[in-house]
Amino acid sequence: MLSNTSSPLAARIGGRLLATALVALSLIGGLLVLEAPPLASAEDPECDVTDLGTLGGETQRLEATGRWTTEDCESAFRAGSDAHSYSFEVTETGRVRIDLLSSEADSYLYLLSGAGDRIADNDDGAAGVNARIERDLEPGAYRIEATTVGGRGRGPADFSLNVGYVEGCEPIDLGVLTAEADLTATGVWTVETCGSRIEATHPAYNYSFVLPAGGRVRIELTSEDGDPVLSLASPAGVIGANDDGAVGRNSRIEGYLPGGVYLIEATTYLQGDRQPLVADFELTVHLVDEVAAQNGFILKVEESLAPDVVIAGEPFVVDYRVGNVGGGDLPEDWFVIVYAIGPRAYADLEVEASETVWNAGASYHSSPELASATSTAIAPIEPIEVVLPRTGDSYVFLGAQLFQLVEDEGRYDNPGEFHGLWRNLRVLSGPIYGPVTVSVDGAEYTVEAADDEDGEVTTTVVSVADAEAEIEAFAEAKATYTAAVAETVLGGIFERPGLEGLWAADEALAVDIKNASSSTLLDIFAEEYERLIAESDLGEPPARREAIDPVEVEDFVLMVGNKAARQYASLAASWSALQEQIAGGEALSFEEAFALQAELAYAERILAPVATGANIVRAAREAEAGWADRRVVRMARGLAFEGACGADADERLDRFSALDAEIRAALPVFGYGVDAALCGALFVDGANSRFLARLAIESPGLTALNAPEVPEVEPVEPPPPPPYELRIIARLTEDGRVEHGVEFGSGFQILPTQRFLGTDARTGIWHITSEVELGGSSIGLVRARRLADGRIQLGFRDANGFNITPAIRFLPADLPVGSWLRSSVIEVPRPAAAE
Repeated sequence: MLSNTSSPLAARIGGRLLATALVALSLIGGLLVLEAPPLASAEDPECDVTDLGTLGGETQRLEATGRWTTEDCESAFRAGSDAHSYSFEVTETGRVRIDLLSSEADSYLYLLSGAGDRIADNDDGAAGVNARIERDLEPGAYRIEATTVGGRGRGPADFSLNVGYVEGCEPIDLGVLTAEADLTATGVWTVETCGSRIEATHPAYNYSFVLPAGGRVRIELTSEDGDPVLSLASPAGVIGANDDGAVGRNSRIEGYLPGGVYLIEATTYLQGDRQPLVADFELTVHLVDEVAAQNGFILKVEESLAPDVVIAGEPFVVDYRVGNVGGGDLPEDWFVIVYAIGPRAYADLEVEASETVWNAGASYHSSPELASATSTAIAPIEPIEVVLPRTGDSYVFLGAQLFQLVEDEGRYDNPGEFHGLWRNLRVLSGPIYGPVTVSVDGAEYTVEAADDEDGEVTTTVVSVADAEAEIEAFAEAKATYTAAVAETVLGGIFERPGLEGLWAADEALAVDIKNASSSTLLDIFAEEYERLIAESDLGEPPARREAIDPVEVEDFVLMVGNKAARQYASLAASWSALQEQIAGGEALSFEEAFALQAELAYAERILAPVATGANIVRAAREAEAGWADRRVVRMARGLAFEGACGADADERLDRFSALDAEIRAALPVFGYGVDAALCGALFVDGANSRFLARLAIESPGLTALNAPEVPEVEPVEPPPPPPYELRIIARLTEDGRVEHGVEFGSGFQILPTQRFLGTDARTGIWHITSEVELGGSSIGLVRARRLADGRIQLGFRDANGFNITPAIRFLPADLPVGSWLRSSVIEVPRPAAAE
C-alpha cells in the first residue's frame, strides 16, 4: 500500500520537529484539551458514575455494556433521555477513540473532564447512527455520558461502550524528496481509519517527508470515489489546505517550501460512514523543476469581461483573453477547453493545438475590447454565452483547462492544469429604469422599475394627472411596455448587435410594418422577394434559359442589399426622430413604442441577413482570393449558421421553389441569406413573448397585438396505421409435430396457444392455430397444411378474414429438429384497420 524510502535525515533531525508539526496542525483544528471556561457541567449527585478503570500501560482498551431502560438517570444535556455515566483515567498521552454502539437506539456521546466540564460530543460519528469521539487526550481524569437522541419515547435499548487507543495514527515517513523520484503513498478511507486532527469524524492518514533544500513542491491527493482534502504543516504551523484544487474533486497544494520536515494530512470531505464502500486514494509529492516548467506550456486566462448586471434566464456573453505565457508550444495531441461556469450554468468551447495555435507567447482575445498589444483573434476563440437562472448577487468563472487525447486508449487525460478568473455580477428578474414619463391613450404616466436586495424587480406606474388614481390593467401594461422600449431599446438602438452589417442608403424607402408577428414579417418578405425577382433577369423560368451565371446572382444579391439599405435608412431616420423627441422632453407614446418594436424586428430579422449577404458578395469581389478568401469563408459560415434553424421554406415562396433551388446552386450565399431571414421570422413570436415576460407583463390584450395569423386548417383524415411486418415461423419438435408462430423484425416472437400441426394431419387440408394476440387484440392466425410431397405450406389469415400468402412459404420435407424456419416478410393490417 505504501512506497516508502528510509529517511536518515529525518532521523537525524529527530522526532521533535515532527511532533511540533503535529501540534501545530492540532492547534489549528482546535482539538487539544486546553483550559477554558466550562461550556456545561454534568454534575448530578443522583446519577451513579461507573469507573471503567485506567487507560494506559498494559491496558489499551476499556469496555462496558448497559441498557437504557427508560427509567434511568436523566441526561445532563438531553432532557427526556436516559443516561449512563462513566469515568476513566488516562496515564499516557495518545489518540483515544470512544465508541457508543447500539443496534436498537440512536446513540449520543458526551466527553467531559474529571471535573465535569464538557469537552466534546458526537452523534453518528461511527457507522450508521452510532456515536464516536476521537481525540488526542493528555493524562488525567475523564468522564463519559452515554445517552440517546430519540429519548425515552423510543423504548429501552442495549448498548456497548468501548474506549481505547487508536493504532496507526502516527505519521508515516515517506522519506526524502528529491528531483529524481516522487514520494508516493496509497491507502483506503474507511469508518475505522484514524480520524482527522482537524475534523475528527473524517478519516485521515498522516505522512511526513523531508525536503533537503528549498524548492517548489506539488502535493496531489487523488481518488476515484472519495473527495480528497489536503493539509500541509511544518514545525512553524499550518502552511495551507486545499479541497478540489486538482482535477475534479481531487486536491492539490503547490508552492515554494524551505528545506525542513513537513507533515501532510490526507483526509476526505466525507464523514467516515458516508464514504463509498471503496474509497481508495493516492498521494504524490513532487519536486517541481521550475526551469522546465517555465519553458513549457503555461495556460493563463489573462482577462475576462462580463456585464455587471444581467437578467435572470436571459443569455449574456462573457469575453476573455487567454494565452500561453510559457516558453513552450502546446503539443498537437493536446487541446484547451475554455469554459464559463456560474450557479446552475455551464458553457464551453474547444480550441485545438496546431502549428499556428497555442505557440509560446501566443495570446487570443474574443473581443477587440480585450485585445492586448500582442493578442490576436482566431476563429475558435469566441465569446461564451451564459444564462444564470436565479436572481441576486452571483458570479461567473471564466476558466481554461488542458486535455490530451490518448487515441490508443480512447480517452482524454487531464493533468489538472487550469487557470481562471472570477467576476461578480448581479442578476435581476427584469430590467431596471426610470422614472420615465410615457403617454398611453392620451394620458401620461410615470413608470419606474426598481430592484430589491434579492434582485427582484418591481414596476410602479403612477398617473401624472392624479398620483392616487387607480390605473386600469391594460393601460398599466401599455405604460410599462412603452417605458421599457424607451429606456432599454430606443436609447442604444443603433449599437444593437442584430443591426450589425446594415447601412443606411442615401435614398430612403418607406416600409409599412403593422406588427412584429412572424406572419407579418413573412408576408412582407414574400412580397419583397417576388417584387425583386420580377425586377431581375432571374424571373424567367429556368427551363427556358441557359444555366444561371453566379455573377448574375451576385448582382441580384447586391441589388437586394441596396434595397434593404434604403428601407433601413427610412427606419433609422424614424428612430433618430424619436430619440430627439425624448431628448426634447416629449413623452414616448405607446403607438410609437409598438411601431418601433415592429420596425426593429423587421430590421434585425429580415433586412440584416440580406444585407449581410450583400456584404459577403462585396467582400468576395474585393478579395484577391475571391470566394476562397478566409475572411469571406468565415462570413459565409456565420450567415449559414444563422439560417441553420431547420425552418422549411415558407409556403408564400412555393411558386419560386424551382428558381430558388437554381439560384442557391449557383451562389450558396443567396440561400444562406434567405434561410437566415426565414429563421429570424420564425422565432420572432417567441422573442415578443420573452420581452413581455421580462417586464412581468401578463396582458392578453397586449399579447394579441403581436399574435401571428393562424390560417384555418381543414381537418385531414389521419392515414391508417401502418401494417405489422412479420414472418411466419415453424419448427419440428422431437415428437414429430410442427410448432408455429410469428416473429417481428426485432426478433420478438408470439406463439399462439394452439400452434402444433400433428403428425396425423391430413394431406391438403388447411389447419389453423388459435388467435395471434398483440396488445390484447387479435391480429389473425397462422395457417398450415401438409402437401403430398411431404412439404408443409404456410399462410396467414388476418383479423378481417383475408388470407395472406408469403412469397417464401414452403417448409422442406426433411425439416431439422428444433430449428426455427421462417417465411418471407408479410404485411398484416392492424386491428384498427380491420374495423
